[in-house]
Amino acid sequence: MNSIEIFFSSLGLSWTLSKLLPYILFLIIGISFSVIFYKKFKLLKPLKIIISLAILVLPFLLYFVYCPIYQGDFSNSGYTVSSENRFPDKKQFTVYVLPNCKYCVSSTATIKAMLRKNNGINLVVRVMGHAVNDSIKYVKLMDNLGLVSMNSSNNSIERVQIKELLTITQGEFPTFVFSKNGKAIKAWHNDSFGVRAMDEVDHYFN
Repeated sequence: MNSIEIFFSSLGLSWTLSKLLPYILFLIIGISFSVIFYKKFKLLKPLKIIISLAILVLPFLLYFVYCPIYQGDFSNSGYTVSSENRFPDKKQFTVYVLPNCKYCVSSTATIKAMLRKNNGINLVVRVMGHAVNDSIKYVKLMDNLGLVSMNSSNNSIERVQIKELLTITQGEFPTFVFSKNGKAIKAWHNDSFGVRAMDEVDHYFN
């Protein structure tokens, strides 16, 4: 999430529209300047057309370079979780992370943006580590937004819990899980948690 998208989301727009709108606006700006140039300047027609087309696409291309569209940005291909792991009865959004996973770390920016847009999201970040510093790291990354808990691997009971959690995450991190009534309803891996998935989670907590 960049600052422009976060600004539009703060106006009450969906994450999907907040992602699309800047591209549309920069395209409109390009069209406007292109038309103005074409009407104001007297040049050879072929040259005028070429320059006008360049002006048309330039603002869009500059924004695209600043904020490229990746394959998973508009994805919402979550999966149904089959697990005996018990979740709280109330709605919960759980994010499973590894201590030194760069994708897990970068996902905290998205999660914080979601919480600031909708403070009704009941978030828990589950750190799959055993050192206290692992959880402290995520507490700092999350700016104390949401609950950060830790899964340790120091005894046999906790190892069973971790085995069950690996069933939920399918061994990929970060994994995002929405649960209610004690059961996981839907989960997403990092490459499938795009703006449409963010809108779905946002809807769950409205």
